[in-house]
Amino acid sequence: MNAAERRNLSNEARMQITALKRIYHWRTASLAISAIGVALTYAGMAGANRNLFLGISGIIIIVLCTITAIILNLGVRNGKRNVEKILDILELK
Repeated sequence: MNAAERRNLSNEARMQITALKRIYHWRTASLAISAIGVALTYAGMAGANRNLFLGISGIIIIVLCTITAIILNLGVRNGKRNVEKILDILELK
């Protein structure tokens, strides 16, 4: 492997690590919004005066954000594996 290929692989690994950090932040934001959905659901369903709109919208937010967080977590996990493979290739050659 020549120097240009090593430089390209190193640059690719660095860019993927940056992208993984962004995805990780989006996953954290998705989980935070899911917590807001829990609060909405509680506010809509608790007490004598029930607000069905708040309860249902909270449940929808929880489900969508949880699914989003699962997908983003899968992306982070696969991305880390990819970066490890790139770094292994750089170490071997």
